[in-house]
Amino acid sequence: MVDTEALQNLEKLNQLKNDGIISDAEFERSKERLLFGRTERKPAQPTSSGNLAPDDHVGWMILPLKRYAQFTGRASRKEFWMFQLVSVALVLLTVTIAAIDQNDFGESGLIGNLMLVVLVLGLLGLLIPQLAVQARRFHDQNRSGWFVLLNFIPYIGALIVLVMMVIDGTPGENRFGPNPKDA
Repeated sequence: MVDTEALQNLEKLNQLKNDGIISDAEFERSKERLLFGRTERKPAQPTSSGNLAPDDHVGWMILPLKRYAQFTGRASRKEFWMFQLVSVALVLLTVTIAAIDQNDFGESGLIGNLMLVVLVLGLLGLLIPQLAVQARRFHDQNRSGWFVLLNFIPYIGALIVLVMMVIDGTPGENRFGPNPKDA
């Protein structure tokens, strides 16, 4: 599909050809590349965190869930750490409830087993937004989102990612979009 930007570029190419700046062959190659070749990706649009007040803690905690599988754009440290806070709190809550429901022999009761099922399902449900917010944090540091794969290196991978999540993002706009602090 040809959009207005492509039409404007075609008009510029045609003007360059008419002015004798480029040859007919160069015009045809450029036209083919423009119409059928890969286009340069534009940086992602500003994130939706621009509407959140700095003291809206609940909003920051659930923002990664609203952007469930969005691996594009940038995420601030606040977005990442507030989501980590609520995730860890939910895990601790379910594990505590499961641990309380044990008899004298260490066997779990019905509620304890139910909490373990809820824990597993919850962790599976939070896996995608967790990876997505980590990818956006890497984007904020002008790194590839593929760095989330470091999580799967046994023992040290998650520690490396944890340390990298503390690092501040690049100031201003980078190749992944505008600074989330400015939005």
